[in-house]
Amino acid sequence: MIHGIIVGKPQGEAFYEEYKSVITQVVTTEEHLNHLPILYNVNFGHAMPIGIIPYGVSAKLNCENKTITLLESATIE
Repeated sequence: MIHGIIVGKPQGEAFYEEYKSVITQVVTTEEHLNHLPILYNVNFGHAMPIGIIPYGVSAKLNCENKTITLLESATIE
């Protein structure tokens, strides 16, 4: 089950509005997921500054405050 979508920042923010429009159309119009939170323009992966979002770790998205909070450790101690 999908609880939210995180969309990375395009390099130089090229075509940002176009990407956002297409993603919104697919999620809301085609998939009817009108209440699915989408956090756009996030600096992770190859975007500058580089940030890391670990796979398999529970996280909380707050689209209003534009934050991602990891709810568990991303490393084994």
